[in-house]
Amino acid sequence: MRKQNLSFKQIGKQILSINTLIEGYFNKLRQFLLNIKKFKFDKNNRVFLGFVAVVFLTLVYFLIPTFFNKNIIQTEIKNQIFQKYGIDVKFNNKISYNLFPKPNFSSKNLSVLNNDNKIAEVKNFKIFISFKNFFKINQIKSQDLIFDKADFNIRKKDLNFFNNLMNIEPNKNKILIKKSNVFFRGKNDEVLFINQIQNSSIYFDLKNLENVYISKNKIFNVPYKFIVRNNKLNEKLSFKLTSNKLVLKIENETDYSKQNNEGKLKVTFKNKNNIFSYEKEENKLNFNLKDTNKNYNGLLEFKPFYLESNLNYQALKLKDFANPFLVEIFKSQIFNNENLNANINFNVKNVYDFDRFSDLFLKLKIEQGNMIFSNSEISWKENLNLSLVDSHLNFDDDKINLNGKMVINIKDQDDFYKSFQIAKDLRKDLKNIEFDFNYDFNENKIYFDNLRINNKSNKKLDRFISKFNASDEKFFNKITFKSFVNKIFAVYFG
Repeated sequence: MRKQNLSFKQIGKQILSINTLIEGYFNKLRQFLLNIKKFKFDKNNRVFLGFVAVVFLTLVYFLIPTFFNKNIIQTEIKNQIFQKYGIDVKFNNKISYNLFPKPNFSSKNLSVLNNDNKIAEVKNFKIFISFKNFFKINQIKSQDLIFDKADFNIRKKDLNFFNNLMNIEPNKNKILIKKSNVFFRGKNDEVLFINQIQNSSIYFDLKNLENVYISKNKIFNVPYKFIVRNNKLNEKLSFKLTSNKLVLKIENETDYSKQNNEGKLKVTFKNKNNIFSYEKEENKLNFNLKDTNKNYNGLLEFKPFYLESNLNYQALKLKDFANPFLVEIFKSQIFNNENLNANINFNVKNVYDFDRFSDLFLKLKIEQGNMIFSNSEISWKENLNLSLVDSHLNFDDDKINLNGKMVINIKDQDDFYKSFQIAKDLRKDLKNIEFDFNYDFNENKIYFDNLRINNKSNKKLDRFISKFNASDEKFFNKITFKSFVNKIFAVYFG
């Protein structure tokens, strides 16, 4: 009986404890509601609540595009891009809405089409939108476009794509292209060269009423800046290309209101100005330049591509032909194109960096991509005539080599021996010297083979040439060249 009473007491205590907890909970709830009423009716708190409500409603407004039908908004944006810029795009992935840094839609792996042909694949696409009206899909207004990490594959038939961008109608927005590549392809889809775009923008200058394209690029590992302006009102197209690395600036303005486009191309290289006059017809371009030291004239035909040019200099340095930019162009194999044909003649009266060399005639023939320098000549004083035989450029991966056969005809051997200070006991009868050679543009080194004097060779001469080829000696200067010639005669006649 005692145990039973004890159990009832314990149960009573537990029930009392539960009641206390419930009562405490409702007391706290009552106090909380009283605090809310006090907060609600306080004037300062009403201002704060109003501010919070405005922020909340603004956020809700900016998030409205999140609920748009993705297929419908893609179609709407696609149409607006085409109407404003004439760019036909294809969404390969779903579009997504982003609030920051300002309202925009983005997508991955977007395709750009030109006449139904895909000319670009854009890894990251973004289009900013106006936030004036988010309540209806068809009232969304597109603004700036961004093509980030795009690969453009441009063939001749696709050049109109860029021409059209320079004729867009006036608007306040921009097309931005970032960290992209433009692959220019030939007839057989081979890559002729690659232009790397670091950052570019295309827009309409409302102040000057002209279309503008500004781009920072890199080509053949050479950075440059390119600016194009198209003034449709005055029918004038101008461009400026600058490269600090090459100390080069090229400027041009064309009046396309005339049937035959005439103009002047100003080229500033190492602070020296050259002004080319040109006249462009439908499928060809005539150009010329004249000043005290040089004159150029030539014809460029576009269908098919053919260039014929004569370049005449009073004086020139041979090392100018080893210009790093030219080497990069050769290494790119842009000339290794079966659709490219050219005949270019360089005539140089005096050669600065090789004493007494003159009358350089360098004949470059490009035939279906093969670069041939055969039948080129240079004279040393009036005593020697040097002729290139079967000479051409070879491309091997990243290396470029000029190889061929050189024939030297001796006209005045006594003056030759005297000029090179050949020992008198080595001054034998001399008619000609022949050798095969290979010049490595990457290493700036020349290699010889099959050296013959008066159509004869010997083992000592062959060993000397092998030792020279294995050495680290680079291209000759005046002193090392004379020393090299002396050693040849010492080995052969000694």
